[in-house]
Amino acid sequence: MPAKQDRDRQRVDMEALKRQAAARALEQVKDGMRLGLGTGSTARHFVDLLGEKVRAGMKVMGVPTSEATRAQAEQCGIALTHAG
Repeated sequence: MPAKQDRDRQRVDMEALKRQAAARALEQVKDGMRLGLGTGSTARHFVDLLGEKVRAGMKVMGVPTSEATRAQAEQCGIALTHAG
């Protein structure tokens, strides 16, 4: 397999693994929780998946760790607060 195709396949595989890790973490989330919403590629998957749960009726409060995460969470419909 050419090197570029191999790198592309590995990148896709890594993203699938990150999404799986985010889904496993989401299994621990319960209605009413206050959650720190991290920053990075795996956290992006988590926020997307959490947004699906929120749109389905789950009530949580997120505390974003970056402006990018805040914007993504707002777009996903996740209620936000600040630390403290």
